[in-house]
Amino acid sequence: MTRVQVLLTEEQDRRLEGLARRLRVSKAKLVREGVDFVLQRERHGAGDPILSLIAQAGRAGRRDISRRHDAYLAAAERGRAR
Repeated sequence: MTRVQVLLTEEQDRRLEGLARRLRVSKAKLVREGVDFVLQRERHGAGDPILSLIAQAGRAGRRDISRRHDAYLAAAERGRAR
């Protein structure tokens, strides 16, 4: 492993510390996982966030999708954020 010095805001450090405590892992492990996440996203291409919503409006057969698409997409995005 390579040692890297990283400056975090106090808020980031506090939240990272809390998460590490809850998960019973080191802050360094969480930082490595975060770096892996960013690198993997870069490798696969973040793409257009709008395209990630395609097919999230719900099952086929709903008759009001063309009128209520914004509500369905917002609900799908809230579900993904959890």
